Amino acid sequence: MSRTEEPTIVGRGGHSTTMNDDRQFSVSRRKVLAGLGTIGIASAGAGLGTTAYFSDQETFQNNQLTAGTLDMLVDWEEHYYNGTLGADFARLASPDDPNAYVLPGPTNNPNSRSISVEFTGDSDPQVAKDMFWDATSIEALPDTNGNGGDGIQDEFDDTVVCTSDILVNVGDGNDGLDSPRRTASSRGDPLINLDDVKPGDFGEVTFSYHLCDNPGYVWMNGELVEARENGHTEPESTDPQTAGPAGEVSGPADLETSQVELLDEMRVRMWYDPDCNNQVTEASEDLDIMIAVDASGSIDGSAGLEGTEAYNLLQGVNAFIGSLPTDGTVQVGSLHFGENSDITRFQGLTAPSGFSIGYPSESDRDNTPLPPALDIAEQELFNGSNARAGAQKAIAVFTDGGPNYPEGSTYSAGGYTAPRPATSGSDPEAVNYSDDPSTVGYENGTQDGNVDANELAETALVAGEVRNSGTPVRIAVVNVGDDPTAAMTSGATTAYTDLPTYLEDEVATTNFYFDIDLNNLTAASDSLVASVVVGEEVFFTSGTLREALIALSGNDGRGIPLDGNRSTGFDELDGDENDPQRDCFTGGGQTHCVGFQWWLPVDHANQIQSDSVAFDVGFYTEQCRHNDGLGMIPEDPVETTPTPGSSA
Repeated sequence: MSRTEEPTIVGRGGHSTTMNDDRQFSVSRRKVLAGLGTIGIASAGAGLGTTAYFSDQETFQNNQLTAGTLDMLVDWEEHYYNGTLGADFARLASPDDPNAYVLPGPTNNPNSRSISVEFTGDSDPQVAKDMFWDATSIEALPDTNGNGGDGIQDEFDDTVVCTSDILVNVGDGNDGLDSPRRTASSRGDPLINLDDVKPGDFGEVTFSYHLCDNPGYVWMNGELVEARENGHTEPESTDPQTAGPAGEVSGPADLETSQVELLDEMRVRMWYDPDCNNQVTEASEDLDIMIAVDASGSIDGSAGLEGTEAYNLLQGVNAFIGSLPTDGTVQVGSLHFGENSDITRFQGLTAPSGFSIGYPSESDRDNTPLPPALDIAEQELFNGSNARAGAQKAIAVFTDGGPNYPEGSTYSAGGYTAPRPATSGSDPEAVNYSDDPSTVGYENGTQDGNVDANELAETALVAGEVRNSGTPVRIAVVNVGDDPTAAMTSGATTAYTDLPTYLEDEVATTNFYFDIDLNNLTAASDSLVASVVVGEEVFFTSGTLREALIALSGNDGRGIPLDGNRSTGFDELDGDENDPQRDCFTGGGQTHCVGFQWWLPVDHANQIQSDSVAFDVGFYTEQCRHNDGLGMIPEDPVETTPTPGSSA
């Protein structure tokens, strides 16, 4: 863990009652007036001789400059489920089961299914989950209980972590992984050290880091060490999904081009774990979510005719709604954009039980007014009669095309107007809900059916305001287009050559963009809910191991910039490192927890037989004072855990 020193000043003052001879009779006017009041100088000096009745000296002795410290110490607890460990406390379940713990499979691969288990140790779901987590805890630090440790992290006090021999430094020659405070059976091993991973397995490490003394900016980082095919077994060599040569060995420079399949089959998520319980809170304690459904002319067919685009979209969105938690934590509302070139079918926030949407006839579908859909949806999230002040806020957009709407157009639905009027004082952020608040309506619309660069820019502006408003709103975009790699509509003059890139970069919250074919939308609804409806902030959700390592090795090796204040709208994967919304982490040894979870979705998996991946993961910190979060290149080598790996 990188260490940075910060200078502080320690001063000590002293008083002396002895005065030097050459100063004995030097009585300043200030001292006389302060000490004698109205008595004159002559009276004060008469008969003094060599004795100083009034004296005062301020002496600053032993001045020192002492460098402060910025030392990061770490601890962890690791879990692994392989169908045997924890089997007494879990069983396979349907993703439709409201009590199921779901780790989603890739939404664009119908052959790969979610991992779904139900915890069985107790009638209370959380108690049962905790029992399972204890049963699957395989190692920790500190862990000195019993004979070599029980695999569960010992309790410790934040106030003494930096002064007592509790936690460790790891990497760069430090012996933290060989610490006697680590679970004995794992001493000296890489942190993630599994040699027989199978589909349906999952594991997790929650790291906690402690900045001793000063606050600091923190990055989570890592890189690929090595990916290997390790030959091709007979099933792997005949599998059509096998791509790489049997002898392929990839290093860090080959991360983006490596054909080792395990890099793309393994799924990863990373999140802030403020309660440090090693568990993602899948459902928010309170989540208000608005669903915005594309009802434009590019959606073909009848909602009542099975197999058509309109039918599949309607069934898929309703399946998504039907998969939302019904325990009172989630409220849902909806609207359509494009029906008769308007915002229609508005439904305010309510409980998801019994909630569903309809869909217009083909003759009523027109353009794609996405900006007002986002604007009105956000207004309902904060101003609706059932909107909850403490709830997380989200918008799920189901669309197959780019934004298109008439110039100067205005919209109303649910009692709300879009774009919002730029009223002085009462709504200062309203100026960002259209390109020019001094005019009425949306300035960048076009009169034809083509997507224009100005429409893209105005929509991106509105989406950015929604995502980064005072209380951040998560925008999940589900692209249901026939060809997610298709170019933008002809006539669009834009830096974005394809719709997915635009929707992912400019509309969706980072890591909340999904390509799902309409034919698979219903089947993917459970996985989609598991990816979208999360309570604790998941800053990397359900991506591939390759994508995770690309993010962890970014920013010149610093990695993913973390945010010390999760209530802000800072975007860990796409935001600037020195974004004003990114905050430092407190020092003084306070515990900060981040979770790293991996899983291998259920698939025949022949293409990954014998594949292995080794990778580093760790943390980097710089002091907060005198830095702005932009970061410097970490000293070489960065102190990360040495070559942990997963293999199948």
